[in-house]
Amino acid sequence: MSVPRLAVIGTGWWATTAHLPSLVDYDGAELVAVCDARADRARVVAERFGVRHSFNDVSALVAAGLVDGVIVATPHTSHHEVARAALDAGLHVLVEKPLTTSASDAWELVAVAESAGLHLAAGYTYQHTRTAGFVQRAVREEIGELVCVAAEFASGTVTLFAGTEDPSTATEPHPLTYSDPANAGGGQGHAQVTHLMGMVLWATGRQVEEVSCYLDHRGLAVDVADAMAFRFVGGGLGTVTSTGTAVGGQPPHQRIRYYGTNGSLEQDLLSARATLYRGDGTSISSEPAVGEPAYPTYAPARCFADLLSGRGPNLAPGRPAAATTAFLDAAYRSAASGAPQRVHARMG
Repeated sequence: MSVPRLAVIGTGWWATTAHLPSLVDYDGAELVAVCDARADRARVVAERFGVRHSFNDVSALVAAGLVDGVIVATPHTSHHEVARAALDAGLHVLVEKPLTTSASDAWELVAVAESAGLHLAAGYTYQHTRTAGFVQRAVREEIGELVCVAAEFASGTVTLFAGTEDPSTATEPHPLTYSDPANAGGGQGHAQVTHLMGMVLWATGRQVEEVSCYLDHRGLAVDVADAMAFRFVGGGLGTVTSTGTAVGGQPPHQRIRYYGTNGSLEQDLLSARATLYRGDGTSISSEPAVGEPAYPTYAPARCFADLLSGRGPNLAPGRPAAATTAFLDAAYRSAASGAPQRVHARMG
């Protein structure tokens, strides 16, 4: 196809901040429709972005035959149902992270997409930087056998996880998307750890075999602080710590360190910088080019359009995204049971 016809499903904060504005001004895609369960909001957002068609029902959208692919930006727990309906209709799909909130649902989407010859991508924005490519090559080719990974995420999400009020505009995060487990699944795990482990599993090409997890809800319905230890399939260990309590001027952190038998690598997701330390004492770094954003908000939707038209690769493919969901699934099961849990992994 030359220019793919796309629809965005979900017209909340992230859709109106990232996906819709990225496609409206992009020559590589035709933004045809928006869809939201609230018909009034779908109409308002369609008018705002100059989109011809609005729907309030996913089945009606996919049955209309107007699009080649969809971008799913609905609450976490609805991702599977919406993405599956699109795949069953023969549409390519980009799903916001996390891919789903259960391992079985995530691997089902991968299987359906692959059997139908359809593209499945996830909304991992950090993987669309030049530094991410540098990290992937270095981790797989330079540092030798992977010994361990240490990842840290600190953000100010605690107020979001505690929220109950409906925001005044669709350009603000809706608190119930993140504070209500019926919509969010989990808290810091599904909202933030997914960034870290999405990068780790994509960069290493590895799966996790077993995970042990502790969660602290800080009196809320979803987790606010997480600590996880895990073992990769085939050897190698890892840890993840993540907290949403970095408020009141505390700096956020999003860092991953990879240690191997021949070297190590330090990655800072916030600045999109990374340094490879080789065993011979030399080092090499990667950072954004002048004018290149560290967090390329518009990149996932545009790269998805390029993928569909054959002009670019899938920088956030479904299999590592599903492996990330499987990791989180096992982590939440571990926290609930008080014991390590096996990860349901099928990434080959």
